[in-house]
Amino acid sequence: MNLLLKSAELLKNSKNILVLTGAGMSTESGLKDFRSKDGLGSSLYEGYYPEDLLSRRFFYHNTALFYQYLKEKLNVTGFSPNKGHLILAKWETTLTINIITQNIDMLHQKAGSKNVLELHGTLATCTCTNCHQKRSLHEIFKDGYSCLCGGVFKPDIVLYDEEVSLIHKAFTMAEKADLLLVLGTSLKVYPAASIPEVFGLKNKSMIIINRDATPYAHHYNVTEIHDGIGNTLEKLDKLLNKI
Repeated sequence: MNLLLKSAELLKNSKNILVLTGAGMSTESGLKDFRSKDGLGSSLYEGYYPEDLLSRRFFYHNTALFYQYLKEKLNVTGFSPNKGHLILAKWETTLTINIITQNIDMLHQKAGSKNVLELHGTLATCTCTNCHQKRSLHEIFKDGYSCLCGGVFKPDIVLYDEEVSLIHKAFTMAEKADLLLVLGTSLKVYPAASIPEVFGLKNKSMIIINRDATPYAHHYNVTEIHDGIGNTLEKLDKLLNKI
């Protein structure tokens, strides 16, 4: 059976769809990823690797350079949702969909999606490490990262040496879903890569849309499409309106 038609039928017949999105979802909006050949992780910044810069240890050791890097390299203001984001938001009105995203750019919410779990946090806000006051990242860039209480504002994202505390909630969502739609992730980075493993153990169906093959490409319950996310979701949307 045609992979697109098979995927559309799986989506149509699902009672609870879980969507897992990775960096490939946002690169179609113009954002750079970390792990590709020309991604942010491929070059040093002021003599440091991004994995070191974006660590809890570095945040407290050199907060000024941490925020300088954030402003120059991870500033997501000015980027808009792409058609993939918009189609997922549209599907939320007719299908039961929950989204787990590894991205920190809020583009799913900007597109209109409401059921979004931000596994790695969000760049929208920062929290004071002392008094827990919240401010927007935009305000921090404008006014500085020092809080009046004497603490410092830390972005509400999971840094490289921090635990992904929401992974257990993600596993619960995976247990309840009957279909997993994976968009723009290699499924090689843990703990997010554990989510498809939950589906594999339960013999539930998965649809994977990613430009490169994933470790699940040849699993019997996996439909894997190697193409752009926006164009593929657009084709699936048209099929859903026909079947």
